[in-house]
Amino acid sequence: MKHYEQAMLAYFAEHELFENGDRLVIGVSGGIDSMVLLHFLASRRQQLGVTIIAVHIDHMLRGEQSAQDRKFVEQQCRLWNVPYESFAVPVPAILKQQGGNTQQVCRTERYRLFERVMIETDSTIVVTAHHADDQLETILMAGIRGSLKNGSFGMRIKRPFGGGSLVRPQLAVTKAEITHYAQLHQVPHREDPSNSSATYTRNRIRQTIVPAIVEENPRAALHFAQLAEHVNEDEAFLQELAEKALRNLMAASEEWVISAESFRNHAVALQKRMVLLLLNYLYNEKQVLITSQLAEQVRELLQSSSGTVFLHLPNNYMMRRQYDRVFFEQAPQQQEYAQSDIGLSWSPPVKGFRYCVAAIGEEPEAAEAALWYFQSAETNFYLRGRKPGDRIQLAGMSQAKKLARLMIDEKVPVQERQNWPIIVAGENRVLLVPGLRTAACLSRTKRPGDNRVLVEQCIDYAK
Repeated sequence: MKHYEQAMLAYFAEHELFENGDRLVIGVSGGIDSMVLLHFLASRRQQLGVTIIAVHIDHMLRGEQSAQDRKFVEQQCRLWNVPYESFAVPVPAILKQQGGNTQQVCRTERYRLFERVMIETDSTIVVTAHHADDQLETILMAGIRGSLKNGSFGMRIKRPFGGGSLVRPQLAVTKAEITHYAQLHQVPHREDPSNSSATYTRNRIRQTIVPAIVEENPRAALHFAQLAEHVNEDEAFLQELAEKALRNLMAASEEWVISAESFRNHAVALQKRMVLLLLNYLYNEKQVLITSQLAEQVRELLQSSSGTVFLHLPNNYMMRRQYDRVFFEQAPQQQEYAQSDIGLSWSPPVKGFRYCVAAIGEEPEAAEAALWYFQSAETNFYLRGRKPGDRIQLAGMSQAKKLARLMIDEKVPVQERQNWPIIVAGENRVLLVPGLRTAACLSRTKRPGDNRVLVEQCIDYAK
């Protein structure tokens, strides 16, 4: 028995990948890796006590060449007496209509069809042909991109998928061992020219970095695969601890409210995982990219229990920390204030009030109204949303103050600043920032020279 077969059978037993009676869906591209895997499982199916079905997916990216790949896989399945399903997926048309990354679209469609075949054939396991060299490439890519700290370390040997699991038994062997098996058993296969294209990062790593590592140690890929296995075992343990800690944290309060102090009592390793769990629970199945930067921002805000702070989250959610209590909630919908003339009529509702500007002596009767008097040569008065560069002249200040700075000083939440309404005379002389400050020119008592009055009335009294 050659090393490939010894390593595979030992791996099956060590990780309990298959049980007697399992039905396997095997992803088969027609390349050497998947053809060797298919040949091995087909020849050992009785020994393993499993039934198999091959699935080939033509992504229609290489025209007649990929169509020939499909015919080749179907022919070999018939020769080896392996049931098969084959599909053609118009990836170019999908990309044209929906956009996106070619490799990601291919992967999404591929796994969608794997799951479909699982359901249709009552299968429990999907088997892919990734091997130890693929694992090495995956780890190197993650390290280069800076994403090693997120989630799994490389590919997992076995993970939940559909109603069962996805397994990668060839992580037990190297590319060289797969090639040797193919030569020994005369396993036919086809080569995909895109695997040699330097366009893809993985191919560049495969062509330049991996050969140098393997030259240093031919078994380096296996060592990396074993390292990934051990790291992922540790990760699973830490993840279990984090889930338990988060459940306890949330059980001590109402849903989506936690104590920042209680959170800080946990080790940093658990804090990081708890934040990711929180964000995943918050978004459930929604398509939201949870970046390491976002997760770290959330964790940083939980490092204190003083004051009130806000953090905008994707999809109109927000995190609000009021002293020790931390809330995760949907941000309130902000009203857009279109410019409206208030020189002749009342403004739309503004934070529970309405406004108008009139000549002194011509102001409308308004119960429970506040009046501000001022002098103005302008004849047009508006309520509108804040614009970049707006300033207000405040009493006791020699220069007008930017509204952006005013709102920071007044501790207006970030999400409310952009759409805060203001009242202006003419184009941009700010008279009032409702609920915050009035301009120095406004007075609650009439003065000589005043010719206008700004009226503020509570909506309840306007009914």
